[in-house]
Amino acid sequence: MNATVNEEVTFLAENGIDADATASPVIKRYSLIAAGIGIIPLPLIDTVLISGVQVKMVYDLAKAFDVPFEESRAKALVGSLVGGIAPLGIAGGVASLVRTIPFIGMAAWYFVGPALAFASTYAVGKVFSEHFQTGGTLLTFDADKIRAHYQREFEAALKSKKVNKTLA
Repeated sequence: MNATVNEEVTFLAENGIDADATASPVIKRYSLIAAGIGIIPLPLIDTVLISGVQVKMVYDLAKAFDVPFEESRAKALVGSLVGGIAPLGIAGGVASLVRTIPFIGMAAWYFVGPALAFASTYAVGKVFSEHFQTGGTLLTFDADKIRAHYQREFEAALKSKKVNKTLA
């Protein structure tokens, strides 16, 4: 299918398809893009690129649910949400250090990086989608209150057999 994400979202919404069906292809597409970026062996560059993918996904979700979007607010919320999870931060930090070990580190990163990027982006998509579906906006999104839900979605994505098959 050669349609853009926006065309897919518009088609689904115009044809009365439920909100989960509208959000799921958006979340999956951006999660896969993030996983691809997760392979990049350059610390910080991958993080910046993945954050950009996550903000673009929030934009597409906001558009799908007719929620006003403000890029600076979305960047701050995504950063606060993702950066506020200690295990993810520690895992990401350790993984970044591991990839500096010649040969072994890069081989390990090839498996860990995409999985972390996919799970993080998937979890961001799920929490924003659910928030928008219940009438929330970027102004009413409270990262501190939603962080535990984000962490559950992140952990579920890492453990998911479907995710492992997608990345394999």
